[in-house]
Amino acid sequence: MSRGKQPYVDIRGYNTGVTGSAIRNTVHFSNGEKYRFLVDYGMYQGEGYKGIVYNDSVNPKKINAVLLTHTHLDHDGALPIFMKKGYDKNIYMSEASNCLLDIGLMDSYRIMVRDSKPPKNGPILYSTGDIDRVMKNSVKCKYEQSVKIHENITVTFFNNGHLVGASMILVQIKEYNGSINLLYTGDYKPNNIFLDLKDLPDWVYNLENLTIVTESTYGSTESKDISYEWERNIILACQQKRLIVLPALGQGRAQELMYRIRMLQNEGKIPRDYPVRVDGNTTIQYTLRYLDRGDVLGIKNEARNFLPMNVQFINSPEDRNFVLSKNSRQIIIATSGMGTNGPSASYIPYYLSKENAIIYFTCYLPPESTGYNVLKAEYGKEFCIGGKTIIKKAEMLQTRESSSHATADQIIKFINRFSPRSVLITHGEPMTKKTLDDKIHTETSVHKTGVLGLGYVYRVNSYGIDKAIKK
Repeated sequence: MSRGKQPYVDIRGYNTGVTGSAIRNTVHFSNGEKYRFLVDYGMYQGEGYKGIVYNDSVNPKKINAVLLTHTHLDHDGALPIFMKKGYDKNIYMSEASNCLLDIGLMDSYRIMVRDSKPPKNGPILYSTGDIDRVMKNSVKCKYEQSVKIHENITVTFFNNGHLVGASMILVQIKEYNGSINLLYTGDYKPNNIFLDLKDLPDWVYNLENLTIVTESTYGSTESKDISYEWERNIILACQQKRLIVLPALGQGRAQELMYRIRMLQNEGKIPRDYPVRVDGNTTIQYTLRYLDRGDVLGIKNEARNFLPMNVQFINSPEDRNFVLSKNSRQIIIATSGMGTNGPSASYIPYYLSKENAIIYFTCYLPPESTGYNVLKAEYGKEFCIGGKTIIKKAEMLQTRESSSHATADQIIKFINRFSPRSVLITHGEPMTKKTLDDKIHTETSVHKTGVLGLGYVYRVNSYGIDKAIKK
């Protein structure tokens, strides 16, 4: 058979950075038929975005299926809008992702409704009915069990340490005259404190005609560059009776911090009566879901009881005011992780001027985020935050050891377990993508690579990337 008559896939990623994930894939079969699927459809997040911002150039009526890697809003937050605009087909995801999906979507809806009122007067882009349709159209997939989404296309979900419920997704396209295998890592990490992760089956590593689509959030960071100091710093801060603010992502990171605090308490490394306050509606909802549905979520038995001793959920303005009135020893876990929104946007300005306070960031901080700007501000100097001028006196710390993303060497190690024809790079800042691209060329046997999100459509066939088309 000639190469020209084989099937091929046109792949376009829309997000230039680390949010707003959406990858459109158009399968061209040898008989002229086209089948289009999306991998994720998220919203852009960060200081520079107001309201729900997403890529609106995808026509939902032309999409045949959506595959969801995990339930962070930058990967699923625009799905209700997709339903509103006419999408009425299946959304495939892991069973655990389906168990968690509604929480973030409903919270995003509440924020949208709140911001539709003066003075913001933002638009209402969808209804709770559209969220209901997302849930109704969701197809729960068991890990490692293949599902046919088309007579010539099979999809298989595999567990992934990025988040409880997160998946790597293998798409296998087979015709009589050719085959293409596409492996989407999603946001990837090889381990997770809540999960007993296992390797992919051998048959996946041995796949031919494979193109890997990998994330690159920390594609310029090596494991050796990460200092594992969080535990030591928390122990020391508790010995000094410090007030500790831990801005955290509501799903995944907040629960991990609770579990790590609980383990320190169990080991007698920090006092069991040290007050732990957890603030954030979604954080509390996700925490309760982890506790109630651990079996569905695949949480290992020893991690099921992860709540710290002496923990208090903060779920009202009155409770928050009580916490803010306390300048003595306590640990506050508050959303959001970047300090831009949620309760942490109240705690950070208040405690920034307190010498006894430590504000300890545990996630990636883009340059436009509040957390990034607070970290970079000079000690003892006036700093404007939330419309107020404050003198920065609190101790500021950041750790990357809790990151839910793989480092560059971990990504390279992952790629080297396969014999891929090509690699496409997504979900990273432009310079980070470029750095990882260079590393792939020097540290793997892959010669065909491409960077998504720069306006190119990559044509992939059995031989990997065939060409890039500028759009």
